[in-house]
Amino acid sequence: MNLSKNALVDLLNHTIKERRDLSWKMGTGYHNGIDISIYEILIYEVKNNKTIGRFAFNGDSGKLINQRIIGQRQKMADNIVDALLDINNYLKQRLIG
Repeated sequence: MNLSKNALVDLLNHTIKERRDLSWKMGTGYHNGIDISIYEILIYEVKNNKTIGRFAFNGDSGKLINQRIIGQRQKMADNIVDALLDINNYLKQRLIG
């Protein structure tokens, strides 16, 4: 999987588009200086800075290393794109429900 940062940013922006109370941050959690970059994405409520979702993934392959979504228990996705699609669906259900 050749991971595009622009595609991730577009997907994150789409995820929070209907929720003005949410925002996201992405940064490098770890880099060994040679070949491994682990990135972390946080999706959080702006007003009270409460984390809704936290994802750690390999920046080159997109393989998900860790996933935590508050209020939801499910099998961890295989890659970051699937995880972001999962939280997108979760947030839409939460908005409706």
